Amino acid sequence: MRERRRDYELMFIISPLRSSEEDITITVNRVQQAITVAGGEVTNTDQSAPWGRRKFAYPIREYAEGEASRRAFNEGYYVLCHFSLPAARIPDVERSLKLNDAILRYLLTLVDTRVQATRPAAVALGADTGAGSELSEEEEDAGEYKDEDIDTDES
Repeated sequence: MRERRRDYELMFIISPLRSSEEDITITVNRVQQAITVAGGEVTNTDQSAPWGRRKFAYPIREYAEGEASRRAFNEGYYVLCHFSLPAARIPDVERSLKLNDAILRYLLTLVDTRVQATRPAAVALGADTGAGSELSEEEEDAGEYKDEDIDTDES
């Protein structure tokens, strides 16, 4: 019986210690190779803006290659990868990501194609279509406190 393939999205951060173009290319190729060895097919890899080298919101402490203690990293190189793979093979891909010293963090998510197919393109891209952009009075008041709503019992 053939196993059903699913679409996945993988975001991973490459360590700033591996920031040369050659190291980044090698790391991306290793991740793509791990996916294809597991029986998957890489459809898209995005390193262009807004991805690429970015500063973190907070430092990530991680063991660096050849160091006995953790080092705080403040930036990394972001890569977004889309691929399809049988669900039973996901642990193989995750194992290779965990064993790769160049990858600080990764996030692997399942892409729900049913939601994308039903959503209009303008809404999916976050564009303002102008239609229905006016809020009703109830929606404007939602979450706002009025003076009469606040109980000021000073007894």
